[in-house]
Amino acid sequence: MISIKQNLIDYTRFSLIGLISLVILASCSTSHVNTFKPQPPANNWLEPLPSTQAHDGKLSDLKNWWQQFNDPVLLKLIEAAQNVSPDIETAKARVIAGQTSLTVADAQLLPTITAEASASRGRSGQILPTSTGVTFPTSNLLGINATASWELDVWGKNKAAQNQENQKLAGSNALWHEARVIIAAQTANQYINYRLCENLSNIAKQNADSSIETARLSGLTAKAGFLAPANASQSIALAAEAENQLKKQALQCTLIIKSLVALTAIPETELKESLAKNPGVMPMPIGIEVSEIPAKLLSQRPDVLNAERNVDASSFEITINEAQRYPRLSLAGNIGLSYDSSSRKLMTNRRRSSLDGLTWSVGPIAVSLPIFDAGVRAANISAAKAQYEAAKSTYESVARNAVREVEEAMASLNSVASRLDDVNKAADGFSISLAATDSRYKASLANLFELEEARRASFQAQNNVYALKNEQALAWVSLYRAMGGGWTTALNTPILAFDRQLVLDEPSGSATITPIPTQDSAVAKELALP
Repeated sequence: MISIKQNLIDYTRFSLIGLISLVILASCSTSHVNTFKPQPPANNWLEPLPSTQAHDGKLSDLKNWWQQFNDPVLLKLIEAAQNVSPDIETAKARVIAGQTSLTVADAQLLPTITAEASASRGRSGQILPTSTGVTFPTSNLLGINATASWELDVWGKNKAAQNQENQKLAGSNALWHEARVIIAAQTANQYINYRLCENLSNIAKQNADSSIETARLSGLTAKAGFLAPANASQSIALAAEAENQLKKQALQCTLIIKSLVALTAIPETELKESLAKNPGVMPMPIGIEVSEIPAKLLSQRPDVLNAERNVDASSFEITINEAQRYPRLSLAGNIGLSYDSSSRKLMTNRRRSSLDGLTWSVGPIAVSLPIFDAGVRAANISAAKAQYEAAKSTYESVARNAVREVEEAMASLNSVASRLDDVNKAADGFSISLAATDSRYKASLANLFELEEARRASFQAQNNVYALKNEQALAWVSLYRAMGGGWTTALNTPILAFDRQLVLDEPSGSATITPIPTQDSAVAKELALP
């Protein structure tokens, strides 16, 4: 008995020493470090800064961008579009899938413990002597057992997998935010275009009304013999053409409304009522002088951050595949407690130790060594390295495209600013010319051709004014989107918690998942709209 106990003690000591050694070895292993260093953006933009900007030079106020349009209808449409967008829901599903994958990766670093319990009652062929003879006893069997297993992360494979999923989750968070920004920008563009269409329809109606009145007067004059019938026919033809243009423009407005209905899921009747509350007013952010647009904010764009995190994830994929070439170590153990009523009756007159019914074991410490795989592991490493190089190239392309979009938005804003005074002066001049020509025509000092030419020039000049204002508003939306929407220097790493509302949190350090109370999240309130 002493020898058995001594062997158990020696085996336990050996197992513990081996376990401690392997744990120390695993803790000393290091994960692959990504050596890719993205090129910083240029310090200066090639395009000059726009003369006015809606967020007072503080790009942290981009999160309140849409409120600065001071248009409740626009805010309502953006919120409705984001609530029903399949793209946002798809991005949200990717975030939840990323959270699940990260949980699985975290679990690989910890032991797996399972418990089992069993109970049975029955009679066997066992004979139990009694004072009156023998009996076949009924026995109750009870048992409970706990088993643990642990794959030791000696080569850093599981840690690399955890880091990889962490980077993928950060990229999914960025794409979720990007989806919200894109939907907001698309909705705003459609709404701005509708307001332009309203103004163009008003001008077309004025043109049609004026042409109809001219045709009526021409007809009366022709009947009186003071105007050639050919000229009267020309005025009727011009009036019909103006009516055609009015109907064509009305169709464009109707099509935009249909598009907004599909985008926001707001019933068309309700949408038309909302649009009628502020007709013809072109939404425009408040213009305030600014001094800079920091180039470093490009690193906060969702697509740029996602591309950067993909580079990191690809680097960890190399570590994972390299670790597949090395031995795998695992440790197992179990402990159980059982109860057998018939056995206890048989041992009623024997001395039992305190460990009766208790079983346990530590081990085995198993080693799995890959020997031959026909080049599969080497091929996987080559594929991972190729994917890493592709991810780096994609990042550089996305970063260049981000610079291009900002430059284009600023170029558009500068172009609009330089042309706005010109088109306003042209519209005023042609309006005065139309009024003078109309007076001359009524006094028979100008012919119908001169009047219609002056009218077309005046209305075209007014169209140019509204079209340029539309271009300006769309350029502001483009700049908002190009700068990453509501992201700021302080909010540069958004992480979604396990929250049914997917509340945003922006920790200042590395990407980690932390629980966030929904009701106390100031960021959630700020980012109600991007």
